[in-house]
Amino acid sequence: MHSIGAPPPRLLEAIPSEDLSRFERDLDRVQLPAGRLLSTAHDPPRRVYFPDTAVMALSLAMHDGRTAGVRIVGREGVVGLAAIGGPTCPAGTESTVQVAGTAWSITAERLRAAVKTSEDLRFALEQYSVALLAHMAQTVVCNRLHSLDERAARWLLLINDRVEGSTFPLTQEAFADLLGVSRPAVSTVGAQFARAGAAEFRRGVVHIHDAGALEKASCECIGADRETFRPAARGVRAQALEPVRHERNGLSVMRPQIRRAR
Repeated sequence: MHSIGAPPPRLLEAIPSEDLSRFERDLDRVQLPAGRLLSTAHDPPRRVYFPDTAVMALSLAMHDGRTAGVRIVGREGVVGLAAIGGPTCPAGTESTVQVAGTAWSITAERLRAAVKTSEDLRFALEQYSVALLAHMAQTVVCNRLHSLDERAARWLLLINDRVEGSTFPLTQEAFADLLGVSRPAVSTVGAQFARAGAAEFRRGVVHIHDAGALEKASCECIGADRETFRPAARGVRAQALEPVRHERNGLSVMRPQIRRAR
């Protein structure tokens, strides 16, 4: 059984405030509706997005129109990373808003300039790139070795880890595209999850009733996914995010504190 996932830390929180202040004036907070196309596979990204409450899906499309998801991106990551490769570097994947919400956005040109002046920003993005490659390799293995039920549970958990609450908008058709299967196949899996009391598709919205049951239905990949991205969003070379206990009204609470690593 896998451990219940906690919300992953935000990638921008891994960057020291003094470095972040150098380019935060170039960051725009934007509201993104579900279904919005952020970038196409063959065009260089013009803007880069650091999700806050929004969740993005990265996918690849074949010539016959079929698609398959390769990555879910939430607060732990960034969309449009290819921008640091230069103004002619294509995105490589199609990026779409899966769950509506907010994000911090910056132009590709401004991000490239910020990377040149901030070693910690560059390191954070490099760490995320390494984690992203590991995750995509995990997805290849998962698609090859695990059943549709297991893969579907994994994708639902990946999204659920990145949203507030236990419901999020997702149609069966969109979920079928993410999994690279037919809609009837998703309907069958959804019915199985509903009978088990784990999750339910209802009028374009997924309701997670029992995350523990969904984890039991998932494969081992969900645990690997969670571990892969925590280091990338948790620390920069000269910084460490460590939990520190504070007493408040007699209760011990956990708060993150940034301090210089020795």
